Amino acid sequence: MLSVLLVAISLLISLLVAAGIRTIAIRSANTPTGTSPKAPIPGLPDADLAAKHLAEAVSFPTVTHRQWKHDDKEPFLGLHRFLAETYPLVHTKLEQLDAGALNLVYRWKGSDSSLEPALLLAHQDVVPASDAAEWLYPPFSYQVHDGFVYGRGSFDAKGQMIALYEALEALLTAGHMPRRTWYIAFGCDEEVRGTEGAAKIARYFDSTGIRFAFVLDEGGVVASGFMPGIEWPIAVVGIAEKGDANIRITCTRDGGHSSTPDNPTALGILGAAIWRLESGRQAPVITTPVRMMLRTLGLHASFPLAVLLLNLWLFKPLVLLLFSANPTMNALVRSTCTVTMAHGSDAPNVVAKQAEAMVNVRLLPEKSTDRTYRWMAKRIRDKRVTMEVVADAVRSKVSRLDGNSFANLSEAIRTTFPQTIPTPYLMTGGTDALWYEQLSDHVFRFTPANMDNGELKRMHSRDERFSIGNLGKAMEFYMTLITQDSLSV
Repeated sequence: MLSVLLVAISLLISLLVAAGIRTIAIRSANTPTGTSPKAPIPGLPDADLAAKHLAEAVSFPTVTHRQWKHDDKEPFLGLHRFLAETYPLVHTKLEQLDAGALNLVYRWKGSDSSLEPALLLAHQDVVPASDAAEWLYPPFSYQVHDGFVYGRGSFDAKGQMIALYEALEALLTAGHMPRRTWYIAFGCDEEVRGTEGAAKIARYFDSTGIRFAFVLDEGGVVASGFMPGIEWPIAVVGIAEKGDANIRITCTRDGGHSSTPDNPTALGILGAAIWRLESGRQAPVITTPVRMMLRTLGLHASFPLAVLLLNLWLFKPLVLLLFSANPTMNALVRSTCTVTMAHGSDAPNVVAKQAEAMVNVRLLPEKSTDRTYRWMAKRIRDKRVTMEVVADAVRSKVSRLDGNSFANLSEAIRTTFPQTIPTPYLMTGGTDALWYEQLSDHVFRFTPANMDNGELKRMHSRDERFSIGNLGKAMEFYMTLITQDSLSV
């Protein structure tokens, strides 16, 4: 028995030594390179003035709904008039393309037609603010306070949109001529993944045979404290996004008056099914984007953490355990499902004959909705509950990192956000970028802003805001990307 134990200990020590040696070898062969200081960009827009423009843009309640006919088009048209007045050079020197009545699409022709064009994205629409009475400031009003622009859409994603307009106007004012042709597109229905916004713009580009060197949309941010053991800020760049599906679960029973209930009711049965769903977890998987992220972080992490991240052949179970302990990190390694809507009776004294709930499913790349459907059925294990897939989005593919595109993007990030580590990443949310994957092999998702969890939680929630400092960084980033990309294509 003692000999077996000694053999096991010797084997463990050998594996740990091998992992340590391998970590040293990988880090030595991939020594991170710093960024040379760059001269300040001439003509950088005034951030305080840009903040006023963002506040004005936020005041237009460009809310979208699942059904296009329910959307109020006038706020969009009012926003368009404001943008045309505020950014005259963008609207006179760039070609404006017709890709849907409420979409805004521009073409800035470059000097070298042999280069593939690039596409920059944001979206005009916002989610509703149904809890407006609880906001610190009215969500659709002109509000700039204590270094922040407040209001629905200030972060998601009018801050990004206004930063792009400001950057373009400043470059045009300075007489900049890009080598590459740039397209800029602002869709009108990203929040509901509709068919009138980015989907229509992408069809327009496809019909004209346009392919893009790279596409950049909203997405990951510059995050401090992303992972213990890494002291530098991390710029997470989405190279794929999780799939999105909705599955309705329903239970039908006899209804009646609440004074003579026949328990369990339809709602009670459904409630038990919901509990079983939300108390379970699907099997974890390290996908290609997450594997790339772990490798990048391993090159910069403290040595003990680097040993874990760079030796998944040995420490994969431990890494998955660490990720599983945090909701944000857990979503990177699992397909998830959570109940977002439920309905039973419309009166407190009426037992519902039918109760239903909507389960929102976020799928890892290459994982099918059918797989999660079967997992849900096993978790619920109740024939009285029926299931139906009511929406299933197109699956995202993993973008390539070869060529200059990701390198140029990373360089612009490091220039704008010094000492930041750009890394590939899996987006857990959905973006308009999905529609453009058919037009480029290099589709990236990055919001040029410093954000912590507190700020991120304001998105789609109360007191959404975007700092003037982040607005300034975003303008600098886009100007850097456009001017530096022209030099390194």
